[in-house]
Amino acid sequence: MDEHDRVIGWIGGISQYRGNVWELHPLVVEPNHRNRGIGTMLVKDLEAQVRMRNGITIYVGSDDENGMTSLAGVDLYDNLPERIRNIKNLKGHPYEFYLKLGFKIVGVLPDANGLGKPDIFLAKRVVSYK
Repeated sequence: MDEHDRVIGWIGGISQYRGNVWELHPLVVEPNHRNRGIGTMLVKDLEAQVRMRNGITIYVGSDDENGMTSLAGVDLYDNLPERIRNIKNLKGHPYEFYLKLGFKIVGVLPDANGLGKPDIFLAKRVVSYK
């Protein structure tokens, strides 16, 4: 909430796999409040909430519908592992936000949003591996 009690950001978590895995969806920050750490605080809070519920992993799908990465507009069925390894952010795609928070790219669903428009999946373990 801002100084006028308006909501400026929110996050959701959807329990899956008997609570072991949580999907982060949605994450929204009011445009004029972005780049102030609000998204980071929301993700950190979700991580704490998932840990409190004995969850292990959080994942997020980050669509590329507008050619924002080097994964868009190409045939991802041609050497996908190499394309993921060499991903480039062309236009400020949010996948880098998640990488900075410790998420890793764990997969890509080619053509999820139409031909050449993939969904990039990122995940993070929120508990220590024993």
